[in-house]
Amino acid sequence: MNFSKRDILIGFIIIALIIFGASYYRKIKNPFNKATSISTPISISFKDEFENNFKYDIPEDQNSIELKDVSGGDARGIATEKEILVDAADPSTGYYYEAWLIKDDQAVSLGKLQVAKGGWLLEYDKNKNPEYQKIIISLEKINDNKIETKILEGSF
Repeated sequence: MNFSKRDILIGFIIIALIIFGASYYRKIKNPFNKATSISTPISISFKDEFENNFKYDIPEDQNSIELKDVSGGDARGIATEKEILVDAADPSTGYYYEAWLIKDDQAVSLGKLQVAKGGWLLEYDKNKNPEYQKIIISLEKINDNKIETKILEGSF
């Protein structure tokens, strides 16, 4: 078999085109190349999520705690030294949410939470009771200064 210089040159050109075509195809199909932008989910903190949902800035200079559901539901909240934000379903007619500061077995009512910005809000001043380190959000029907049904809890 005798190959002419022309046949060898055409063979090299065909092989070069195949290699170039394959690498170009890999480049456009590869999701990690620089030409393709990838939407990467950004992990946002619990606090950031609440700020986004409530359209409310929680000051960075205040301690904040997550209030976790203890009732078996899907309520959640966040408390700072000045406010409590709760994401929970509307209570049944005649019921309301109340916030409490707890120290040992002593409970001090902070008052009823008010509907605000797509959830529930209560403004208070923890500095008036600095020794109280736990917050409870309860579902109440009777205004008798006793915790009826615990919904959320958290500690500073």
